[in-house]
Amino acid sequence: MTHSQQTTTSIVPQHVDAPIDDPAFHLDVLAELSYDADVDGAVPLASNPDNRYPYVYPRDVASITRAWLTALRCGVRPDECRDRIVEVARFLIAAQDNGWWYQRYGLDGEDQSIYQQEDNVAHGIRILSHAVLALDESDDLESAETAFLMDVVDCIEAAVTVIRSELYDANAHLIESTTSIHEGAIESGYTLWVNCAFLAALTQTADALDRIEAGDRPNDEPIVVDDAIQQVDELRSLLKPGVERCFAVDGTTVPRRYTLEGERDDRPDITLLAPAYFELDDVFGDHAVRAAERATASLEDPRLGGLQRFWGFHRDHDVHQHGGNGPWMQYTAWHAQFRYDLGERERGDEVLSTVTGHADADGHIPEHLSTRDRFEQFIEKEWNTGVDFEKEFDADVLRDVPFDRIAEELGHMRRAYDEMATALEDREVIAFAAPLAWCHAEFLTALLKRDECA
Repeated sequence: MTHSQQTTTSIVPQHVDAPIDDPAFHLDVLAELSYDADVDGAVPLASNPDNRYPYVYPRDVASITRAWLTALRCGVRPDECRDRIVEVARFLIAAQDNGWWYQRYGLDGEDQSIYQQEDNVAHGIRILSHAVLALDESDDLESAETAFLMDVVDCIEAAVTVIRSELYDANAHLIESTTSIHEGAIESGYTLWVNCAFLAALTQTADALDRIEAGDRPNDEPIVVDDAIQQVDELRSLLKPGVERCFAVDGTTVPRRYTLEGERDDRPDITLLAPAYFELDDVFGDHAVRAAERATASLEDPRLGGLQRFWGFHRDHDVHQHGGNGPWMQYTAWHAQFRYDLGERERGDEVLSTVTGHADADGHIPEHLSTRDRFEQFIEKEWNTGVDFEKEFDADVLRDVPFDRIAEELGHMRRAYDEMATALEDREVIAFAAPLAWCHAEFLTALLKRDECA
């Protein structure tokens, strides 16, 4: 169903029994998916532990702490949201490895990643910044544990050192990385998503450090933030003009990336929403709106509604069908957020109604969807031929991990596709991984923007 066919009278279809239009419902789902860690803190898993994603993904968690911070600012269970953000930050502090955060972790804080996805360093410092902002905006920053805040500052310094020495290309004036949005070559090089994520993270981190510095803690050991502030400000001053001159140039479209050879990649992609998602209006201006409009117009699924990640041309080595191309609900919620930010309430409601239309009776939102014909073509042309393996486990984006971990991931994929084949015997559409914490976080943020309190 396209947006022109949808009703705007309600965002909740009759088959959903849960109060999915209530922010408190999504806070409850996120709470159910949060677990005490074996190291420190408590943190949401991507989905239920018996699902194929029994891991902590910094990318997902950054969106969740963003949603909790938005709820706190809107007065929706603020004490709970503050405490949950701080507990997540404690886990991230325990998991950091010499300034690095990786793709995913177990609750024991052990790295379980497969792909490089260096933008997780940005997501890590975003999460720590969210904790400082949550404490400050709850009037609890000055009474917060000194040791915790010192750990936050130390982790930020270590992360910024890694970014500057390992990821920032001083000649290109951009961050070189693969990203957590996709796997494979599509997200390698100098990408819009990575550079927006790092620029937004540095901006938010500078704000957080300024608040720590301004805090009055006369009876505690002073928290030295001068070096961290200087490092963050210097790196941001280098990256910002690089992003402007490469991605926000008048008279040209916003590209999703530059290859390592410097070639522009102008194909539409969900990451074109990054400037709007990260609220980088001061850098992109009207380019942010134009890029998002191009993405939402190009990627809407003609049959199911909602936004696909990219066009589904299977011969493109960059494209991973994942059981068949189809809409992803977290990205569709990004679209709703964008519409609400523009003041387009009716259009935003239409987009959110697409998401709720694919929720189950309990209100649980899936990761993405596919159809029988798409799935069958994927199995025939990509899975059975081994092409999907070549795309998924491209040596250029893999970390140096034991092959057993890759074999384990293949097993998860095989089981998921077997279950999908069985389910499609009785239906035309199948949904993956519900509930997905990331989806509920983005839906929650959209609801709060809809209520005009964000």
